[in-house]
Amino acid sequence: MIPFSNRKFWPLFWTQFLGALNDNVLKNAMVVMITYKGLSVMGLDSPSIVALSGGIFILPFFLFSMVAGQIADKHEKSRLVRIVKVWELLITLLSSAGFYFHQVGLLLGALFMMGMHSTFFGPIKYSALPDVVEPEFLVAANAYVEVGTFLAILLGTIGGGVVIALPNGEVFTSLAINFLAILGLIASWRIVNLPSGAKHLNINLSPVTPVIDTVRLLRGQPEMFSAILAISWFWFFGAAVLSILPPYCKDFLKVDEHVITSFLAMYTLGIGLGCLLGERLSFKRAELGLVPMGAIGLTVFLFDLCMVRPELNPAHEGLMTISAFLATAYGLRLLFDFLMMSVSGGLFILPLYTLLQERCNKEYRSRVIAGNIVFNAIFMVISARLVMAFHLLGATTAQTFMALV
Repeated sequence: MIPFSNRKFWPLFWTQFLGALNDNVLKNAMVVMITYKGLSVMGLDSPSIVALSGGIFILPFFLFSMVAGQIADKHEKSRLVRIVKVWELLITLLSSAGFYFHQVGLLLGALFMMGMHSTFFGPIKYSALPDVVEPEFLVAANAYVEVGTFLAILLGTIGGGVVIALPNGEVFTSLAINFLAILGLIASWRIVNLPSGAKHLNINLSPVTPVIDTVRLLRGQPEMFSAILAISWFWFFGAAVLSILPPYCKDFLKVDEHVITSFLAMYTLGIGLGCLLGERLSFKRAELGLVPMGAIGLTVFLFDLCMVRPELNPAHEGLMTISAFLATAYGLRLLFDFLMMSVSGGLFILPLYTLLQERCNKEYRSRVIAGNIVFNAIFMVISARLVMAFHLLGATTAQTFMALV
């Protein structure tokens, strides 16, 4: 456990937490506003814009991750963090205008730039951890960062929808995202000096060539490349599960949106608990024995979830509420399966992230982290395409879940 007196770790933690929270408040508030106000741009209707927004947010991860990794290796990191946080504040100011005037094009542009904000901060965040904590605290630091990130995603997703739905929600959303950006900027100024690892590195602006160079760099360290592929597989799995969850709940389980929120809460809570449990079982090092344990848990609990069949003739009409769902013979079982599947996911990814940081040379650590982010994004896009293909082939959501097993 990292002491609360650690003045190096906590400013970085709160900076990343507030950034992830702000990303998701902005993104979900925008999606909700476009959906319920029926906004359009360039002939696209609301559902098309919502689908497009996911791609817009993830596009910078493909285009700029490797550039971000090179910059993080070349320059002093705490200064880069502050530049990124100032950039975030400028983005939220731009977003405020988009919310107030209902300018969808402006919001989509801000969403793209917020994706860039996350793209440039990601390699810094993970590569800086070995510099702000002692080696015996590195596993705990990764656990806390993962818990914070997933909690921020959940709170931001829920909070963005709640705030934009208030009377004058556009104003309150603007105040919220700017306030979070300012808090993140304040936290960033407390981050200690983080020296560069490769001052003489020549930055290559190509989004492809540095990925190839990084793969070549890891040719002599197969365990590192295997860790990247394993992490990417987890994001493939997680992205598929989360994309299937809403139609699974609505069309297969016949439950309302509050039950979906409960499943999302189980997912976030489970990842966090899994990371914290992994930290306890790691004994202050990257314990790779947790990886197969986590993989088995992911498979077993998803399989059990697929075995559940909802009641054919429930004694109610319409979609079930959360109380009605919990009163069924399978409600608690499904939530437990989802929770334990997520706990297994936390056990799976924690040692893999720690392995990348422990065994990666400081000179190119940020580039390896950036390469991992690119692979994660590629696997998530493949996951989305695969889920879409199953849908076009007429597979049910339950059958698609079973395919992931």
